[in-house]
Amino acid sequence: MISEFLPAFVAAFVTLFIVIDPIMVTPIFASLTKDDTARQRLRIAFSAALYSALILALFGFAGNTMLHHLGVSMAAFRAAMGIILFIMGFRMFFDPDSETQAKTPGPKASARDNIAFFPLAIPMLAGPGALATVMLLMGPETGLVQRGAAASAAIVVLAIGVLMMSFAGRIGDTLGRTGMNAITRILGMLLMALSTQYVFDGIRVGVLERIAAPAGA
Repeated sequence: MISEFLPAFVAAFVTLFIVIDPIMVTPIFASLTKDDTARQRLRIAFSAALYSALILALFGFAGNTMLHHLGVSMAAFRAAMGIILFIMGFRMFFDPDSETQAKTPGPKASARDNIAFFPLAIPMLAGPGALATVMLLMGPETGLVQRGAAASAAIVVLAIGVLMMSFAGRIGDTLGRTGMNAITRILGMLLMALSTQYVFDGIRVGVLERIAAPAGA
């Protein structure tokens, strides 16, 4: 059983680490929590990892069935997540202080977003790529050992993400407010580009290939 589990775990870990990419999430986390204390950052990081684990588990065990019954294709889901990610990148690029303002006491305090869930868990850690990957690794056609290996690999990747985010405060302390605003704008631009690619991929797979298929038949 170990001989079967270990190769599956290594393959799943490498794939999920690349797809989830906690290295990219860390500077974004630093920019979103630049005015929080170290304890608040750690709590947010743990919450984001917990939310992500629950979301990945849900889609890993029931995602294919759920989307099938809803009549939603993975291409449409990927495009929708791309739109959400684009909105986030747009806000980061044009108003890098918006997240900080939303978390300060005042009229906006009661309606502020829980950044551990959005945007850290969705769509950063548990984004469309990660959801599609766990649905593939833990699909109904895979065995119990492979599912366990994929679930274990996801937990390890998220744990690494928490560890990296716990040191994100040093980035903010080093760069200062002006530097963090500049980094936030750069990351926002990259997120908009990445999200546009998600939307393009969803349209290409979900629309263009389905239109072209009957013509070639």
